[in-house]
Amino acid sequence: EYTQARADAERTVRREVGRLTAQVDAAVAALASRDNPFVGGLLSQLVIGSGRLSDDAQRVIKEQAGPVMRGLSLDVLVVAGAGDTVLVAPHYRAAVGDVDPNARTRARTGGGTFFTRDKILTGPTVEAVVVAEAARLARDRGQEVAVMAGRRVGEDLLATVRRRDRVDARVVEASGVVVVPAADASWSGWRDGAPIRIPLRDVDGAELAWVELAVSDRGLDQVLFRVTLVAGVLAALSLGLAVLVAVLVSRRMTRDLDRLVAGSLAASRGELEHRVPVASRDEIGEVGAAFNYMMEDLRLAKERLVIAERIAAWQEIARRLAHEIKNPLTPIQMAMDTLRKTWRKKHPSFDEILEESTQTVLEEADRLKRIVSEFSDFARMPKPDFQRVDLGELVSSALALYQGAVPIERALAAGLPAIDADRGQLSQVLLNLVENARDALAAAAADAGGAASAPRIVVSTRPGDGADRVALVVEDNGPGVPSERKDKVFAPYFTTKQARGGTGLGLAIVHRIVSDHGGRISVGDAPGGGARFTIELPLRQGEPLLASRL
Repeated sequence: EYTQARADAERTVRREVGRLTAQVDAAVAALASRDNPFVGGLLSQLVIGSGRLSDDAQRVIKEQAGPVMRGLSLDVLVVAGAGDTVLVAPHYRAAVGDVDPNARTRARTGGGTFFTRDKILTGPTVEAVVVAEAARLARDRGQEVAVMAGRRVGEDLLATVRRRDRVDARVVEASGVVVVPAADASWSGWRDGAPIRIPLRDVDGAELAWVELAVSDRGLDQVLFRVTLVAGVLAALSLGLAVLVAVLVSRRMTRDLDRLVAGSLAASRGELEHRVPVASRDEIGEVGAAFNYMMEDLRLAKERLVIAERIAAWQEIARRLAHEIKNPLTPIQMAMDTLRKTWRKKHPSFDEILEESTQTVLEEADRLKRIVSEFSDFARMPKPDFQRVDLGELVSSALALYQGAVPIERALAAGLPAIDADRGQLSQVLLNLVENARDALAAAAADAGGAASAPRIVVSTRPGDGADRVALVVEDNGPGVPSERKDKVFAPYFTTKQARGGTGLGLAIVHRIVSDHGGRISVGDAPGGGARFTIELPLRQGEPLLASRL
């Protein structure tokens, strides 16, 4: 049993180290892509500045670096430009501006993960850590930067193998310096046998540090004695008691297996919030814990993917906005060219041409102003003015003023606690969702030529899935939202109603307001067909359910 415990501990650490290095390599590969919003934007600014960054560009990049690093669960991020000058180092800002050839040198190895020593600023303290890093080169239009990033080897990794009074772990440099101490201060006193060492190699393949494991056989004699005593007692019991114990044990095992089966079915349905209750530390318990780790990783990966897609949506907005702004410039330029030519030639109809040209310029200038103003209003949405709000009363008040063509049913739960919210913004969220449902029902009726079922919109409130939240649900019996569009409906300027004048900002505004309130919104299918929008809001300000803002 002792030998098996040592082998299991070593296998677990090697698996977690391999998993850590694979995640770091994937994160750096994604960062170094020219299509990455952060690194791609930095390269674009270098192209514009002929290899130099303007003051504004430096400020924006510094503001973005920290969120990008944390969004990818990285502890170290270095971007070096021309002359190996460090442009970005959110983990240790003092390094910005220094010359560091390591990033470019390591990037030229062509990928792969290695371990190195690095410094991380934690509050006012500079902490020396061992980091799993990878480096890549990113290029665009003659400009090149080296991207190096990584995650520290720390308590998160060691926690996967530690077992109280049984297995402990620490990280030690080759020089003997303990980087991450053992959980038990009496490490050298209770471990039995030589420690297991898993090497952490640097970029040259040398052993930079080790993850040391200690497995104790302390208490094994007592365990054997207890097992013998229990076996003797069980042998002396009657057959009926033995059958009863067997039934209880089998029920427990069956219950745990049923939970694993239920969790697997939930995963197949995409319910990534589902967790398997782990009530034991046996093999089934370990499988349940590993399943929960997997579900959490999948949930985080999905959230990061959604955030990346929304960033791409903002880039598409910028492209469309630039296109809209360029359109009025052509008639303005033509009008001014005509004025110049007629003026030089002393054209007899110059006064009429002047009137027409200036009218054109003024109209196109107004058009530019309108485009910029609409986008600015969306981008500068005011922060919520929080106050205590009764959600049921707010819904009743908002719907009392709504004069839509489709009747609205209400199913408001009684006794819901008040929440901290901006009353006006939540009313806007509700009316936007109701109007969106009304448009969907009208479109379905038009497509069916009047043969569609009676339109129906239901607005309901209920307690949330946890005691710290409440839920607001708006559903209809229209055509619903196709599965491939559910992750895009909240992106700005994404609309399925171009033919009916849709702007694509309605659901984006709803998502923005819900995020500003610390809540979350999801879209699903109503039981009888149609779309269901579910909003969960925290009871108190400052207790967000999910950080979903771009």
